[in-house]
Amino acid sequence: MRKCNSMVFRLTGMVFILLFLTIAVLLFLVNLQMDNHFTHYLQMNMLIGMERMAKGPAEEIFMSSVHRSLIWVGLIMMLISVGISYVVVAQITRPLLELTEAVKTIRSGQLGRTVSIDRRDEVGILARTFNDMSIQLKRNDTMRRHLFANIAHELRTPLTIVQGNLEGLVDDVIPADKSIFLSMEDEVLRLNRLVQDLRDLSLAEINELVLHKKESNVNILLQRAVSMLRPLTDEKELMVTVNLDDAIPLLYIDTDRINQVIYNILNNAIRYIDRGRAIYIETQLIRNMSVPSVRILIADTGNGIAPEDMPHIFQYFYRGEKSRSRKSGGSGIGLALARQFVLCHGGSIRAESQMGKGTTFYIILPVNKDTSVS
Repeated sequence: MRKCNSMVFRLTGMVFILLFLTIAVLLFLVNLQMDNHFTHYLQMNMLIGMERMAKGPAEEIFMSSVHRSLIWVGLIMMLISVGISYVVVAQITRPLLELTEAVKTIRSGQLGRTVSIDRRDEVGILARTFNDMSIQLKRNDTMRRHLFANIAHELRTPLTIVQGNLEGLVDDVIPADKSIFLSMEDEVLRLNRLVQDLRDLSLAEINELVLHKKESNVNILLQRAVSMLRPLTDEKELMVTVNLDDAIPLLYIDTDRINQVIYNILNNAIRYIDRGRAIYIETQLIRNMSVPSVRILIADTGNGIAPEDMPHIFQYFYRGEKSRSRKSGGSGIGLALARQFVLCHGGSIRAESQMGKGTTFYIILPVNKDTSVS
């Protein structure tokens, strides 16, 4: 029953019916025309003096044999049309059957299945689109698994520290002094920040993150960030150069979110460059875009990011140098958060890097339409 409902049989039946009607009409017209022409031929012979009936036994036998021959020709043509129809339709639908089997495979959980269909028609386009979708699903599933593993790792670290301290306090192995409680508080705060960051990241990706916007001066935000991080830059003897454009107007932004973007990028620059290197910060008003925008540039003269790592730096928990990242205490979602926060403001963020020369981050934030640009 299912075979009768398949596309092969349905298309074959449609093509056969079309050919059957064509052959039937053709045979009917040929028979009619032959009968009319033969009768006309006999009548013309009678007019010129031949004394016999218009149709005698010989003529009837001749016409019957012609009609039988046409019927046999029609039947043979129908059989041939059925075979040709089936072959043609099967050739058309075979790639669709392969796609159907691949879809069933993916539905069963085996992601990454592709089909080898080398065609340039609509079926070929469908097959290539399916292959791209399947590969992307496999990649997303792999990223999801890594994401869960990394989240579990990041949550387990502070929980293990707190649990160990609590067990030591209960067993009287660790003295109950203020330093122990402060250490446990730090781990709880770290855990709380990580959970909050993951929540904000998830909400930002589905465009449900609530932004508390107000008019703010980006230059002041950068100056405050540099001032707050000065102990870290002084500790590593880093030279920080700041070049701010005074023509930049107030931006209608969520100050806390943009502050977090700035701190995440600056912290990464300070954390991963060697002692005695330099950090350069610049703002510039860009007027030649469709919407006037402010460009924030944060560059360092560190070792740079490897080319194979560049496409992944805004992914969750991605670490180019995993061992050093763990020691430095980064959660691995700082740049992912920065990207989502900037996108929520209608802006963009990108990075350029050269090995041995450093890395530069470009943050573009649109100027509010209600804010005058002098």
